[in-house]
Amino acid sequence: MGRVFPCVAVLAAVLAGCAESRVAGALLYMTPYRFEEFDCAELKKRAADSASRLKRQEELMDRAGASAAGPAINAVVYGPDHSRATWEVRLYQDEIARKNCDPPPPIPLEPPQ
Repeated sequence: MGRVFPCVAVLAAVLAGCAESRVAGALLYMTPYRFEEFDCAELKKRAADSASRLKRQEELMDRAGASAAGPAINAVVYGPDHSRATWEVRLYQDEIARKNCDPPPPIPLEPPQ
């Protein structure tokens, strides 16, 4: 029991210091190896869905921001969902790049004439 508290404290400190870290986002929002089973088409579909959710969250936050209580509403109500949507978009984009789903165009062997 004595060892658990220091480990939890260290983990909390690391995650607190890495608020915008991709590692923290992966640990908090995604399970390891979640993407291994998805092909490029499925990854792109899920990335588009995540981007749509992120846009919807941003629209809700913009609408709430117009009121006097907007900042509080955004932080408490919409903040966690917005953060999760942001991380999902980033993680899907990273996985699409890792799997080389959008390879660069081939380099021509002969110069154009």
